[in-house]
Amino acid sequence: MRIALCALALFAAGCTVLAPQHDPSRFYTLSARDAATAGRGAGLSVIVGPVTVPAYLDRNELAVRVSPTELTYALAERWAEPLVQGFTRVLVEDLGAALGSDRVVAVTASTGVTPDYWIEVIVVRYEADVDGSAELTARWAVRDAARKVLRIRQSQHARQAAAATTEDRVSALSAALGDLADEMATVLREIRAEP
Repeated sequence: MRIALCALALFAAGCTVLAPQHDPSRFYTLSARDAATAGRGAGLSVIVGPVTVPAYLDRNELAVRVSPTELTYALAERWAEPLVQGFTRVLVEDLGAALGSDRVVAVTASTGVTPDYWIEVIVVRYEADVDGSAELTARWAVRDAARKVLRIRQSQHARQAAAATTEDRVSALSAALGDLADEMATVLREIRAEP
């Protein structure tokens, strides 16, 4: 009888340990601004890339800045795609909208495209703080079709999240990226207007 009870207890414990566990992971993507594509035409042709991000951001988990020298990673809150791909995708979309052009593409999708300009981006910082403020710092260069450097800039864009939730932090990061696209579009127009 004791052996049967012990076997039953072990069986019940084994079922509990081996039972499926709930995965608390949530997945996020950066999002482009809501801009109608109907107004776009054959404007400037721009290839965006390569885009590089710091090694500390090149991971699945979202980084949250706790202090100037400390980050924490939200283990259950993850990017749905590699950050560099999401960053490039949204930058291409927002820049195309800002320029009114359907000829803005990522370097990885540029087969057969003859660009007016290339934009290369090095991301220095791209994360939100615990209070929800998002910051983007990037160095970027504009090159002409022959790859000659026309402008080199360092930009900083900050946005405050509506609340200190992960969803709002990601929205603030997306908005900061849209601000960078607007700045790039302004610089491209200035270059284009030069004699």
